Amino acid sequence: MKKQLLAVTAFALAAGLTACGGNGGQKAESQTQKTESQAAEATQEETKAEKESREETSKEAEETKAEAGAKEPFQAEYEVEGSSYTGPFRDTYVFEGETTDGIITSLNFDVIRDKGTEKEYSKKDIMGYVMNISDGAVEKSGEGLKLTLGCNGYDTRFGDGNSAQFMLSASTENLTEETTFQDLNFFNTAYQAPCPLEQALIAYQYLAAENGIETLTGDTPVKDLLRKHGLYNGTAFQEGKSRISFAGFNGGRSYGEQLDAITDYILANSMTLEDVYEMFKTENQQSTPIEDRDTISGATISFTGDFQNMAYLAMTGELPEGVVSHIAGDGTTDVEVLTQGFGGEITTIVTFDAEGAVTKITVKSASETEGIGAKLTAEDSEYIQALIAGQS
Repeated sequence: MKKQLLAVTAFALAAGLTACGGNGGQKAESQTQKTESQAAEATQEETKAEKESREETSKEAEETKAEAGAKEPFQAEYEVEGSSYTGPFRDTYVFEGETTDGIITSLNFDVIRDKGTEKEYSKKDIMGYVMNISDGAVEKSGEGLKLTLGCNGYDTRFGDGNSAQFMLSASTENLTEETTFQDLNFFNTAYQAPCPLEQALIAYQYLAAENGIETLTGDTPVKDLLRKHGLYNGTAFQEGKSRISFAGFNGGRSYGEQLDAITDYILANSMTLEDVYEMFKTENQQSTPIEDRDTISGATISFTGDFQNMAYLAMTGELPEGVVSHIAGDGTTDVEVLTQGFGGEITTIVTFDAEGAVTKITVKSASETEGIGAKLTAEDSEYIQALIAGQS
């Protein structure tokens, strides 16, 4: 019924327009203009609605972004070349991740030895940097077994006072259930010399503690030192090789575990890049006695200048070196210069006379190791005097 009514109305409208004769065209034109005007108004309303919708969507996106925080990636790679008893090396310090509103929320912190070569390895790999590490090997020897048990770490009681770092190897060609610690032959691989039992007891106590042995003595069964390595299962020795880490002096473990501990500390304390740089700059420096460092740094890792440079590079995109300021005086000019030593930043004041000759060099601040780098940075050291005397 409703459809029929609509049809009738439409027919009457058409008939009426036709009956209007000459005025029908004008009325039709007027009606068309009205319809077009209404359509334009409708389009404007639609456009306005779309605009409001877009603005609302944009507003919601901004609010979502604000709630999520402003995220920014950062990346720094800093290379250091040097040499050790194993020969020359090149270390790449990697510090990369993301900040949210300035706070570091993700972080990859690594030190890669000889990056880009076939010798490349990460110091986070337990097979890499051998500090607070023990290598064990049980192998066939004729009808019996032989043992090699390494132990690398640090203890202030070890050595002759010149070095507290130890790199030892203990061995026997006849390993049995009755073999005791004092039956082993001890060798200092760092100095290529035999190691006395009393010094070996200091070093291997760290490995003993890892195996639940409170006090290591000469009578301690060697088999009890091999459980963590998986080289003794409680009833028999197991042939094979194994490397494990242990908690070293002042709490630090392997180098990689200590890097991870620093990473966890940074994330847990909601630190910014500036905070990290300040931490590396002011805490646990190379010159700080190891016993005064915290358990994050431990014995075999310290916040040296390389760590500072890495953090500064991530923060600013450049290394913190160069002339800091010029201060003109009465016929002299003091130039403040920032360079990097092994222990961290060295700030030096170089004084020039009116002719441009250096008359004085003063180390304003440094963090070099006492008895080593600190000999050079000491006031009026022979090194500084030689620099001034030989400036020509």
